[in-house]
Amino acid sequence: MRKLNFITLTIFLLSCTNNSLIEKPSQPKYLISKEKMVDIIYDMTLISVAKGVNKKILENNGIIPEQYIFNKHSIDSTIFAQSNEYYSFDLKIYQSIYDAVKIKLEYNKRITNDSLDIMKKLSAELSKKLIKKSKLNKILIDTIKIDSITRINLINTN
Repeated sequence: MRKLNFITLTIFLLSCTNNSLIEKPSQPKYLISKEKMVDIIYDMTLISVAKGVNKKILENNGIIPEQYIFNKHSIDSTIFAQSNEYYSFDLKIYQSIYDAVKIKLEYNKRITNDSLDIMKKLSAELSKKLIKKSKLNKILIDTIKIDSITRINLINTN
Protein backbone atom coordinates (compact mmCIF):
# COMPACT_ATOMS: atom_id res chain seq x y z
CA MET A 1 0.00 0.00 0.00
CA ARG A 2 2.89 2.33 0.81
CA LYS A 3 4.48 1.64 -2.56
CA LEU A 4 1.20 2.44 -4.36
CA ASN A 5 0.88 5.73 -2.47
CA PHE A 6 4.51 6.57 -3.27
CA ILE A 7 4.05 5.83 -7.00
CA THR A 8 0.82 7.84 -7.12
CA LEU A 9 2.45 10.79 -5.35
CA THR A 10 5.49 10.63 -7.65
CA ILE A 11 3.34 10.60 -10.77
CA PHE A 12 1.28 13.49 -9.44
CA LEU A 13 4.37 15.57 -8.66
CA LEU A 14 5.92 14.86 -12.03
CA SER A 15 2.75 15.92 -13.80
CA CYS A 16 2.75 19.22 -11.88
CA THR A 17 6.33 20.10 -12.76
CA ASN A 18 7.53 22.27 -15.62
CA ASN A 19 5.97 21.33 -18.92
CA SER A 20 9.32 21.65 -20.69
CA LEU A 21 8.91 17.99 -21.61
CA ILE A 22 6.31 19.08 -24.17
CA GLU A 23 8.01 20.17 -27.34
CA LYS A 24 7.03 23.40 -28.96
CA PRO A 25 5.62 22.64 -32.39
CA SER A 26 7.88 23.70 -35.21
CA GLN A 27 6.84 26.70 -37.22
CA PRO A 28 4.70 25.49 -40.12
CA LYS A 29 5.93 26.11 -43.65
CA TYR A 30 2.79 28.15 -44.37
CA LEU A 31 2.26 29.97 -41.07
CA ILE A 32 -0.73 32.29 -41.10
CA SER A 33 0.13 35.74 -39.75
CA LYS A 34 -1.35 36.76 -36.41
CA GLU A 35 -3.39 39.48 -38.11
CA LYS A 36 -4.86 37.03 -40.59
CA MET A 37 -5.58 34.57 -37.76
CA VAL A 38 -7.59 37.33 -36.08
CA ASP A 39 -9.59 37.83 -39.30
CA ILE A 40 -10.17 34.10 -39.75
CA ILE A 41 -11.26 33.50 -36.15
CA TYR A 42 -13.45 36.62 -36.34
CA ASP A 43 -15.15 35.26 -39.48
CA MET A 44 -15.53 31.85 -37.85
CA THR A 45 -17.24 33.51 -34.90
CA LEU A 46 -19.65 35.37 -37.17
CA ILE A 47 -20.42 32.24 -39.18
CA SER A 48 -20.92 30.30 -35.97
CA VAL A 49 -23.47 32.87 -34.79
CA ALA A 50 -25.17 32.89 -38.19
CA LYS A 51 -25.25 29.10 -38.22
CA GLY A 52 -26.92 29.14 -34.81
CA VAL A 53 -29.49 31.72 -35.88
CA ASN A 54 -30.61 30.14 -39.11
CA LYS A 55 -28.67 27.13 -40.29
CA LYS A 56 -31.30 26.37 -42.97
CA ILE A 57 -30.55 29.57 -44.90
CA LEU A 58 -26.88 28.64 -45.14
CA GLU A 59 -27.69 25.07 -46.14
CA ASN A 60 -30.29 26.14 -48.72
CA ASN A 61 -27.70 28.41 -50.32
CA GLY A 62 -25.15 25.60 -50.42
CA ILE A 63 -22.77 27.26 -47.98
CA ILE A 64 -20.49 25.05 -45.92
CA PRO A 65 -19.39 27.58 -43.29
CA GLU A 66 -15.85 26.36 -42.58
CA GLN A 67 -15.07 25.82 -46.26
CA TYR A 68 -16.45 29.27 -47.07
CA ILE A 69 -14.03 30.87 -44.59
CA PHE A 70 -11.06 28.85 -45.81
CA ASN A 71 -11.84 29.82 -49.42
CA LYS A 72 -12.32 33.47 -48.44
CA HIS A 73 -8.87 33.59 -46.85
CA SER A 74 -7.20 31.36 -49.49
CA ILE A 75 -6.14 28.68 -47.00
CA ASP A 76 -7.09 25.09 -46.27
CA SER A 77 -8.00 23.35 -43.04
CA THR A 78 -4.50 21.89 -42.64
CA ILE A 79 -2.79 25.28 -42.82
CA PHE A 80 -5.27 26.66 -40.30
CA ALA A 81 -4.85 23.68 -37.94
CA GLN A 82 -1.06 23.87 -38.06
CA SER A 83 -1.02 27.64 -37.47
CA ASN A 84 -3.58 27.32 -34.70
CA GLU A 85 -1.49 24.63 -32.99
CA TYR A 86 1.67 26.72 -33.34
CA TYR A 87 0.10 29.86 -31.83
CA SER A 88 -1.77 27.99 -29.11
CA PHE A 89 1.48 26.69 -27.65
CA ASP A 90 2.36 30.22 -26.49
CA LEU A 91 -0.64 31.25 -24.42
CA LYS A 92 0.31 34.94 -24.41
CA ILE A 93 0.32 35.09 -28.20
CA TYR A 94 -2.85 33.02 -28.43
CA GLN A 95 -4.58 35.24 -25.87
CA SER A 96 -3.52 38.34 -27.81
CA ILE A 97 -5.11 36.88 -30.96
CA TYR A 98 -8.38 36.22 -29.15
CA ASP A 99 -8.27 39.63 -27.46
CA ALA A 100 -7.97 41.22 -30.91
CA VAL A 101 -10.95 39.16 -32.12
CA LYS A 102 -12.96 40.31 -29.11
CA ILE A 103 -12.06 43.97 -29.75
CA LYS A 104 -13.06 43.60 -33.40
CA LEU A 105 -16.39 42.02 -32.44
CA GLU A 106 -17.13 44.74 -29.89
CA TYR A 107 -16.18 47.49 -32.37
CA ASN A 108 -18.42 46.08 -35.08
CA LYS A 109 -21.24 45.62 -32.58
CA ARG A 110 -20.95 49.29 -31.61
CA ILE A 111 -20.86 50.36 -35.28
CA THR A 112 -23.91 48.21 -36.01
CA ASN A 113 -25.82 49.62 -33.05
CA ASP A 114 -24.86 53.18 -34.03
CA SER A 115 -25.98 52.49 -37.61
CA LEU A 116 -29.30 51.12 -36.39
CA ASP A 117 -29.82 54.21 -34.24
CA ILE A 118 -29.08 56.47 -37.21
CA MET A 119 -31.45 54.46 -39.42
CA LYS A 120 -34.21 54.72 -36.79
CA LYS A 121 -33.75 58.49 -36.58
CA LEU A 122 -33.74 58.86 -40.36
CA SER A 123 -36.80 56.67 -40.63
CA ALA A 124 -38.63 58.77 -38.04
CA GLU A 125 -37.67 62.00 -39.84
CA LEU A 126 -38.72 60.55 -43.19
CA SER A 127 -42.05 59.44 -41.73
CA LYS A 128 -42.68 62.94 -40.39
CA LYS A 129 -41.85 64.48 -43.77
CA LEU A 130 -44.09 62.03 -45.60
CA ILE A 131 -46.98 62.72 -43.23
CA LYS A 132 -46.47 66.47 -43.61
CA LYS A 133 -46.24 66.11 -47.39
CA SER A 134 -49.35 63.95 -47.52
CA LYS A 135 -51.24 66.58 -45.50
CA LEU A 136 -50.06 69.25 -47.95
CA ASN A 137 -51.09 67.03 -50.87
CA LYS A 138 -54.51 66.52 -49.30
CA ILE A 139 -54.91 70.30 -48.96
CA LEU A 140 -53.83 70.72 -52.59
CA ILE A 141 -56.20 68.00 -53.75
CA ASP A 142 -59.05 69.51 -51.74
CA THR A 143 -58.23 72.93 -53.20
CA ILE A 144 -58.20 71.49 -56.72
CA LYS A 145 -61.55 69.80 -56.08
CA ILE A 146 -63.09 73.00 -54.76
CA ASP A 147 -61.57 74.99 -57.65
CA SER A 148 -62.90 72.42 -60.15
CA ILE A 149 -66.37 72.50 -58.63
CA THR A 150 -66.31 76.30 -58.67
CA ARG A 151 -65.29 76.31 -62.34
CA ILE A 152 -67.99 73.78 -63.21
CA ASN A 153 -70.54 75.94 -61.41
CA LEU A 154 -69.29 79.04 -63.22
CA ILE A 155 -69.52 77.25 -66.56
CA ASN A 156 -73.05 76.04 -65.80
CA THR A 157 -74.24 79.46 -64.75
CA ASN A 158 -72.91 81.16 -67.85
